[in-house]
Amino acid sequence: MMSSGYQEFKPSAELQPYVECYWLHRFETVGERESPVQRCMPFGTLELILHLDDNRCNAFFDGQWEKLPPAFLVGLYRDAVQWKTVGSCRKFGIRLRPESALELFRIPIAPLFNQFTDVESYFGSEINRLVDDVYGVQDMEEVVRITEVFLSGLLKNTRSKGHHISQATRLIRQTQGRLSIDALSENLYIGRRQLERIFKDHYGTTPKMYQRIIRFRNAYESFCSMSSTPNWAEVSYKFGYSDQAHFIRDFKEFTQEIPTNIFQDRYQYFRLPDKQVRFA
Repeated sequence: MMSSGYQEFKPSAELQPYVECYWLHRFETVGERESPVQRCMPFGTLELILHLDDNRCNAFFDGQWEKLPPAFLVGLYRDAVQWKTVGSCRKFGIRLRPESALELFRIPIAPLFNQFTDVESYFGSEINRLVDDVYGVQDMEEVVRITEVFLSGLLKNTRSKGHHISQATRLIRQTQGRLSIDALSENLYIGRRQLERIFKDHYGTTPKMYQRIIRFRNAYESFCSMSSTPNWAEVSYKFGYSDQAHFIRDFKEFTQEIPTNIFQDRYQYFRLPDKQVRFA
């Protein structure tokens, strides 16, 4: 007997500029049964992930399964990540907008592009207070409350939101990745080379790559809830791809699969739910 579930929780208004959502992914079973392999798609976000109990997930890296740290930070990703668990497990995630690394935590995340690290080595020992306070807590309302108290305490140290990297990142999301890099530079009144240097310094990748990830995410989310196989040419046109071949080529680069295969096996993929839960 086994069951699994995924749920999202909306952050408070003051934290919404930094936190996209909180989420819980749980797998429940008896004994040491192994969960099906799941895949996490690149969404153009940072993920601060905490295991709420003793058991931890395993992720597939460099051809082998590795046990993940009790708490870890995932940088911007361009690849789908496979994971599974043996026995019951609860993962709590804080899905962060990438500019929050600079504004909220005051750290660059360039070394973490397509990588992850344990939280203490990146944030220092202060983060252990959050990890310890949510460990073992069963009530998700309390987990979110504790997290919000911790994050709200960081707001007093936030940097100005007028930084070019923050403006560029938000503009790419607002336009669903359909704004060209030249047009993005013009909107921000900076040169293309300067924009590329800023992205490399802070995120470890280019504005073009982030734009492609965001466009992929929007296309992916658009067909996840469809009941019948989408018209891929229409999806390609809707999200600004030059043609269907361009869309499929990008999709395979980020997922190692063609869109039809992913659509048919959606249960294997870690994706956004239809609704978020807001606590009173």
